[in-house]
Amino acid sequence: MREEVLAAFFAGTASAAELATDLAGAEERVSDVESLVKIKDMRSELVVTREMAVRLCDAVLRNELPPTALATIGFALLASDHFVWDWDDVLGEIIWDWSCPEVNYALNLENVKRFRAWLTGEEAYPARSSAERSAGSRLISIRRKKIRVTKPPVPSKTPAQAKLIDLRFAPRISAADRGRPLQVEKRASDPHHL
Repeated sequence: MREEVLAAFFAGTASAAELATDLAGAEERVSDVESLVKIKDMRSELVVTREMAVRLCDAVLRNELPPTALATIGFALLASDHFVWDWDDVLGEIIWDWSCPEVNYALNLENVKRFRAWLTGEEAYPARSSAERSAGSRLISIRRKKIRVTKPPVPSKTPAQAKLIDLRFAPRISAADRGRPLQVEKRASDPHHL
């Protein structure tokens, strides 16, 4: 799943079909309770609004997205450093509901209609007690963000940097060699290798 495609859907420049295609295969089940969600981060920040969430509900209600896609989208929104929403408790609660339907509201058409009504203000979001939220107190589901770690390119050394002597190797340099440019090679068998 690419965050940029979700952002484009929110902006109206990507269709629900494009979003559905991007979501396909994004979640990998690794056990009965654990799954990994493959997410490619976007570079810019986007403020998510209720209207954007309503757009997702409408796509589900028109059968352009399966209701279960909201679980992956909800998790991606929560796990992202680039999607934000300010001071909107209802939007935040609904995103949490989507991200973990196993303990919140099942992702079906009836509940998506409710999410839409809560987002538009047609109905008040229901208050739930902390006892209701923690009923059962057993592990039901774990979703993790799967990230790809890439090594940053190694910067090339400038001539001045190439002449610097690593002080960890200084005791092995004779007095006659001090001040001359040296090439030091690190080997796994070298006792000074770090």
